Amino acid sequence: MLSLFNAALEGMPRLMPFNDRLMPGELLGICGPHGAGKSTLIGLLAGLYRPTRGSICLDGQPLHCWPGTYRAQRIAHVVAPPQSLADWRVRDLVGLGLLESCSRVTQHGATSPPCLPLAVETALNALDLQAMGDQRLGELDPANAQRAMIARSLCQVAAAPHCPFRQRRDNGILLLDLDPLAPTEEQRLLADLGAASRRYRLCIVTVVSQCDASLACCDRVWWMDAGARCTNLTPAVRHVLRVQVTPPKAETPLTKAPDATP
Repeated sequence: MLSLFNAALEGMPRLMPFNDRLMPGELLGICGPHGAGKSTLIGLLAGLYRPTRGSICLDGQPLHCWPGTYRAQRIAHVVAPPQSLADWRVRDLVGLGLLESCSRVTQHGATSPPCLPLAVETALNALDLQAMGDQRLGELDPANAQRAMIARSLCQVAAAPHCPFRQRRDNGILLLDLDPLAPTEEQRLLADLGAASRRYRLCIVTVVSQCDASLACCDRVWWMDAGARCTNLTPAVRHVLRVQVTPPKAETPLTKAPDATP
C-alpha cells in the first residue's frame, strides 16, 4: 500500500500538503486543467521526486528506503511509448516487464523465469492484445501502443502469480502518465483497467479527461485544483479529493516609464 502523509512539493506548480492512501483493487483518476501538475504528482508517487514536506510510504516505510528491486515489483510507471521500442514485438516487450522485476533470475543461472509465457499471455489477455502479440510496437495505432506499454507494466507487477523469483504477488501499483485518447478509446481502456485492478488487487492511477463518462469509470478522483472551479465532475464520482496546487505565475509585461518631460 502507498500512503501519503502531508506530502508536499515545492516548485511550480507547488503541491500543497495532503493525505491519502492508494487502495488495492481501485482505479484512481487524476483530473484537472492543463498545467495543474498531474504528471508531477504521478512522478512523485513513482519516486521520481521526493516530497519536500511530509512523506510517501510503501508498506509502512518511506518509498526511497526500499531497494530498487523491491520497488520494481510493486510500482510500475507507464509513459507514452518511446520511439526506441518501435521495432519490438509486442509479446517480447510485455515479457520485458517481468524480467525487469525478477532481478534474481540471473543469480539462479536461468535465462528467463519459467512462468514467463504464462505471464505474458495473461497480460495480453487483460489488455485485449491477444491478436497483436507478434506485431511490432511501431505498427500499432496509438491506443493499442499504449495498451502494450500498460501490459508490459502489468506483467511487471501482477501477471506472474507463481513466479518463484518474486517477493510479492499482489497489491501492485500502476501509475499511468499517457497521451490523451479519443473519448471512446479512453473509456474502453478505463473499463479494462478497472477490471484488471479488481482481478489482480492492483491500485491503478491514471490521468483522465474531464469527460463525465470517463470520470464515471473511476472509483475515486483526485482533482488538481489550480484555481479552476470543479464544474465538470459527474455526480457518479462520489469520492473526490481536491489536491491543492499553486499554478505558475503569469509573467507581467514590462511597462514603459512615464515620460517626465512636460
